[in-house]
Amino acid sequence: MIDSGHTEPREPFVIQGPLFTLLNDNSVNTYDYFDCGSMVVGDQGRILYVGPSVPADYSHYRIKKTQHLIFPGFIDAHVHYPQLPVIASYGVSLLEWLDKYTFPEEAKYSQRLYAERRARQFLELILQRGVTSAAVFSTIHQEAFDALLGAASYSGFNLVSGVTGMNRGAPDDVLVDVGLFKEISSKAMESGLGVERFRYAITPRFALSCDEEMLDYCGQLLEINPHLLMQTHINETEDEVLATSNLFPRSTDYLDVYDAFGLLGDRSLFAHGIYTTESEYKRWAASGASVIHCPTSNTFLGSGLFNASEYVSRNINIGMGSDVGGGFSLNPFVTMSEAYKVARLGGKVLDPLQLVYWHTLGSAKAINQADVIGSLESGKWADFCLIDITSDDIGFEVWERSRSVQEKLFGLMFLLPDSSSRVVETYAGGISRWRDTSCLGSK
Repeated sequence: MIDSGHTEPREPFVIQGPLFTLLNDNSVNTYDYFDCGSMVVGDQGRILYVGPSVPADYSHYRIKKTQHLIFPGFIDAHVHYPQLPVIASYGVSLLEWLDKYTFPEEAKYSQRLYAERRARQFLELILQRGVTSAAVFSTIHQEAFDALLGAASYSGFNLVSGVTGMNRGAPDDVLVDVGLFKEISSKAMESGLGVERFRYAITPRFALSCDEEMLDYCGQLLEINPHLLMQTHINETEDEVLATSNLFPRSTDYLDVYDAFGLLGDRSLFAHGIYTTESEYKRWAASGASVIHCPTSNTFLGSGLFNASEYVSRNINIGMGSDVGGGFSLNPFVTMSEAYKVARLGGKVLDPLQLVYWHTLGSAKAINQADVIGSLESGKWADFCLIDITSDDIGFEVWERSRSVQEKLFGLMFLLPDSSSRVVETYAGGISRWRDTSCLGSK
C-alpha cells in the first residue's frame, strides 16, 4: 500500500546493500556499483553521501541493511493515467484505438470520485514498479488534474503534468474550447504552486486535436513562464503524419507545426518521433528538445520502430516512457527490454547502460530535473527502489554468473516479468512510499 509522507517523519538514515547508480556527468557509461555500498539520507529527504562505507560524520545514523539491490528511482517520461483501464485493448491502429477505447474512457474523468479512485490506483501501481517521477497526461477536466495532483502530493511522488488541451478531432465530451481551457489551466497552475514536487506541463494532446488558436495559446504560456514544460506527441504513425500535413498545409513537416506556435525548445518533450525527417532532426537538435521513446506502445499498436541511433548521433536527449495505455506495462524493465528488441529489429544493439540511462537520467533531463533526480548522488532527492535479485532461481543464477555490470543489468531487464516486478520497496524523498511486506529482507 502507499505510505504518505504527511504522517511519517523524515528520520535520517543509512541504507546498506548492493548499490548501482549511473552518474550525472554527461556520459551514459559512468556509474558506481558496490557489492555492499552505503547511502546516507538526510532529514530533508536528500542524499548526503554514496560510497563503499559510512563516513564518521554519519556513524550515529540508524542503519538499514538490505540484501536487495539499491537502484535509482525510475522516471516515466510519457504516460497517460486515464488510459490505465484501456490497457491491452484489442486490435486497432492508433487513431482507431483513440476513438474506440481511449476517448470514451477519458470522458469519465469529469466525475471527481471516479478520477480520484483512478489517480490513487495509478500512483500505487507505478510506485510498485520502482517509478518515483513521471510526466503524466491527464484529460481536459479540472477534476482529473486535481485528483492526480492530490494523489501525487499525498504519496510524495515527483509529478509533471497539466490539463490536456484539445478542441477538435474527438467527441464533444473530451473537447474543451480555448476560453474554458484558459480558465481551467489558470486554476490548475495556481493549485500546483504550493506542491513541493510538482511542475506544470502545458499539454496540447497532439496537432490533430488542436486548432491554431489552441496551439497559439499554449505557445504563449510557454514563452511567458520559463518554469513551465511542454509535452505532446509527434510522428507516431504514418497515418497521423499524413493527416497532420493535410491539416496544416503551410507547415513543412510535423515539427514545424509546433515550432510555428513557439512549442519547440529545451523545455519540450515530444513522445514517439518514429517518422522524423532529416530537416526535423536538425531543428530538433538545435532546439534542445527531448524525444521520449515509447517502445511497448509502438510495438503494441504497430506504429513503427524508433531509430534511436539517429537521435543519439545528433546529441538529442532521449527519455523513456511506458505510454500506458497504448503501452502494455508500467514496468520499466519491460519497457527497457522492449526498447532493446526494437533496436535489434533495426539492426542495432543497445548497451544496457544506455537503456537504464534513458529511463533515469535521460528522462530527468527531459523534464529539466537532472540536477535533483535520476541518479543516487549527493544533493539529489533520495528517490530509489529496492530490487529483489534473489527471488527467482534462474534470475539470481544469471546475476551471479554475469561478469560485468552491463550483463547483470541486461539479465534484470529480461528476467523481471511484469506479473511479478521484483521491486519490493520504493522510496521518494527519503521516505518509503510503497513496500511489499512479504519479501523485504531488510532490517
